[in-house]
Amino acid sequence: MIELRIEEGMLLATLQLTHKNQTIELKRALIDTGSTGTIVSADQAATIGIVPEENDSIYRISGVGGTEFVYAKIVDEIMIGSMKAANVEIEFGAMEYGVELDAIIGLDCLLHIGAVIDLEKLILYSKGKRIE
Repeated sequence: MIELRIEEGMLLATLQLTHKNQTIELKRALIDTGSTGTIVSADQAATIGIVPEENDSIYRISGVGGTEFVYAKIVDEIMIGSMKAANVEIEFGAMEYGVELDAIIGLDCLLHIGAVIDLEKLILYSKGKRIE
């Protein structure tokens, strides 16, 4: 379970990302069930050595915040509270949406961990069901 918070009208959590034995804590991660994928700030990712490489996939994504190009990598692990997902594909981009965000936790990761969002108690938890 992890406590959620609402700031500037956005539902936020803290996301921990681990790749090649390097970990970063992303405190301003938007919970977004309307986003199909999970995206992390490329600037934040670079602080632990995650940078674009020749074999990375490149996508153009569109949403309410606009359109941008991102690169994708399979990372070792993401954690939201005590809930974790290993070897998941995450997108990395500029995330210049006019609001300060470190990441967007999309439906892909929420389904993977079997997330349940309780808006009354402002918590996110898992019943243990995971979609692989």
